[in-house]
Amino acid sequence: MNKTAVHAVIMVLTTILAKVLGFCRELSLAFSYGASNVSDAYVVAFTLPTILFSGLGTAMLTSYISVYTDLQQNHPSEEKPFHNQVITMSFLMSMLFVAVFLVLRYPIVRLFALGFTGGQLDLAVNLSSIMIASLLFLGVGYIIQGYLQMKGRFFAVGMVSVPLNIAVISTILLAHINYDLLGWGVVIGYAGEFILVLLVALRNEFSYRPDAAFRNRNIRRFLVMVLPIFLGKAINSINILIDKSIASLLTEGVVSVMNYGNRITGFVTSVFVVSITTALFPQLSRLSAASDTKQLKKTYRSSCGIIGLFVIPIAAGMMMFAKEFVQLLFFRGEFTAYDVQRTGEVVFFYSLGLLFYSLKEVTINVYYARQDAKTPTVNSAITILLNIVLNLLLMQKMEHKGLALATALSSLITTVMLLVQLQRKMGHMGYRYLAGTYLKMLLAAGVMAAVTLPFYRWISGLTDSLLPGLLAAVLVAMAVYFIACLLLRVKELGYVVVAIMERLRRKKTAG
Repeated sequence: MNKTAVHAVIMVLTTILAKVLGFCRELSLAFSYGASNVSDAYVVAFTLPTILFSGLGTAMLTSYISVYTDLQQNHPSEEKPFHNQVITMSFLMSMLFVAVFLVLRYPIVRLFALGFTGGQLDLAVNLSSIMIASLLFLGVGYIIQGYLQMKGRFFAVGMVSVPLNIAVISTILLAHINYDLLGWGVVIGYAGEFILVLLVALRNEFSYRPDAAFRNRNIRRFLVMVLPIFLGKAINSINILIDKSIASLLTEGVVSVMNYGNRITGFVTSVFVVSITTALFPQLSRLSAASDTKQLKKTYRSSCGIIGLFVIPIAAGMMMFAKEFVQLLFFRGEFTAYDVQRTGEVVFFYSLGLLFYSLKEVTINVYYARQDAKTPTVNSAITILLNIVLNLLLMQKMEHKGLALATALSSLITTVMLLVQLQRKMGHMGYRYLAGTYLKMLLAAGVMAAVTLPFYRWISGLTDSLLPGLLAAVLVAMAVYFIACLLLRVKELGYVVVAIMERLRRKKTAG
């Protein structure tokens, strides 16, 4: 567990750096185009070929780790052929995706941008047709990331999006010359990602020989897992696509507003939730392959507790200062005060579902580690249908706020369903302990809000600048939450502090 914790810390730190660059990317887009027809077209174009395939790529990575870990323990001679066959299949699938998209590009783009017409639709289709070439790097790149995770090389995995963000920022700032640069920036960025992980993998005994002998039991196991895991892993992306598609029916700029709001809340899930689950999954797979159910449950509870320790106060802080965060990040260039207001409202309602989304991500990984992809798939289908229904109901009076609230509510309902099903399959999971822990964290967050809001109002009256007041409020909130958790004896806080101290002590001893 110590090694897993270290890997999680590495992933958190590197992901923070990558996400800061990701925010710079969104800032560049907001500064150059605000919430306009061009930014809406770019968001849809970027979403279609990359985010959709990212869900499939993540599913392939997860299936690859699960099957490969089992082969390591039970059939070592079958590891290498399986590795070669999966990489070959991934590249062929990427080529197929590119071909299908180019043939059906107009119907596909229309499906995810119901309100686009004329020049805006043409721009979205053109940008998508360029960006689709990035799939040739994405598919194999995901498998290599899985290889690096099993080798414990999490620094490279955490830094993987840095080349993409640098390339996209550069081309956004130059795109006023030619909008095609918006598309080529994405292709160049994903090519840079592929080169990065490949170079690191080659230094860690990576090798590959083309092998198209797909008719064997290991590939069948792999394929049986890929589609349901794709649906389970891609649920958040699919819900975001649904929100954006329905948002295109509302007023101009709503698609961009939903995108900017999701980027802010997505920072939290990427830094803490995805980082921890990425570091956790190889360990869960090894425990499952070794049939160590007791340790698997313990690891699961610890992960849920630590994620709650971070996500609960951050969600509360984002709800308190949603407008201020948006104003600080985006209020410049073509991004107006009205855009700040709308995006802040989206952030507020998205934040309501952060804890439930986080719990779902950890829980789904337990199912995948046990090679049960059916249950998360059914749950994902219910989530999508529920989100559509709630979107259509809530958008009537709440517009963009209703779309964000629908995502939070669908996440809440289906996460509870998933937790209940896991306990039925595995027995006692320690939910009563987790509920008590979360209650303490919520009380600590409540105390944090009660102290921080009056403090922010007071300090804001002393300065005309937003940043100093907001920064001071965040520091006060962190201190109050920390003290409240100590007084309430939140064990997870002790675990984190002890782990950090032990890590520092080992470094000092080694030095």
